[in-house]
Amino acid sequence: MTKSFKFEGETLPFRADLETLKIKLNETKRLINNYQEIVSVLDSDAYMARGNGFCETIYSEDFLEERIVDLTLKAEQLEKWIRDF
Repeated sequence: MTKSFKFEGETLPFRADLETLKIKLNETKRLINNYQEIVSVLDSDAYMARGNGFCETIYSEDFLEERIVDLTLKAEQLEKWIRDF
């Protein structure tokens, strides 16, 4: 069984079953961990990523921290949807 879901601030809903929500949650948590790892090794205001899925892109620390907050909110929403499924 699939249901319709929409993250706050996004315009398009998506349909998912319980297993898909769990996969999305795991992917989101993996991304949070990647961003946290990058922030933890920053020694300047920018970071050229190596192997974290950010190939040849420079991101500011503020951008990385904003992504962590956004992804954490999504993970919390996914966890709620999984509980309520």
